[in-house]
Amino acid sequence: MELFWGIFFSFPVIIFSVLLTICILYWFVAALGLLSVDCLDFDISVNDVYSDVPSTGLGGLLMKFGFNEVPMTLIITLISLIGWSISYFAFRLLILPLYNFVFLYYLAGIALLIISFILSVYLTAFFIKPLRPLFRKLIINHNHKSLLGQVIEIRSSTVTRTKGQATCEDGGAGLILEVRCDESYQFKRGDKAVILQYDETTNCYEIISLKDFNG
Repeated sequence: MELFWGIFFSFPVIIFSVLLTICILYWFVAALGLLSVDCLDFDISVNDVYSDVPSTGLGGLLMKFGFNEVPMTLIITLISLIGWSISYFAFRLLILPLYNFVFLYYLAGIALLIISFILSVYLTAFFIKPLRPLFRKLIINHNHKSLLGQVIEIRSSTVTRTKGQATCEDGGAGLILEVRCDESYQFKRGDKAVILQYDETTNCYEIISLKDFNG
């Protein structure tokens, strides 16, 4: 046990030890209901996730590894756990014998830190790959639910039970939605309507007139 704690607080293992300890405390507090599980997640829209245009910066890096489709709290936890495991056992087998050689010890420690982090990122991307379709569906459903009750503008010449389109302002370029309604509304281009519900089977939104929505 003494050897374990000695390595736990040794460089570079201590860096992953601190991250892993924070993650464990976070999940413990989240389990008590004091924090939401997704409070550290990034706000990435469905359009960003499925865009054919390559992203740059942090968003591009997240998309490269598929991290944008999984809760960031889970990503950080896996990177911390995997990085700690790699650095701990590598330290015990390779770096511990160099403890009396200060220069070599810290040089090897820096190299181990970089290698452990890179490997942990790639291994995390590998482990979350089977989970990405599940979380992708949850993200899409969440975005669909967030549109309910939103005021939209009809962009097609008419809206029926089989066809119709509308635009919804999302703070960016706007969304083009497939909408459906009872033909008695007689919507025309430029009319305002309200999203009532989302139909997963047809991937369309049921809408009603703004007047009816307001009672």
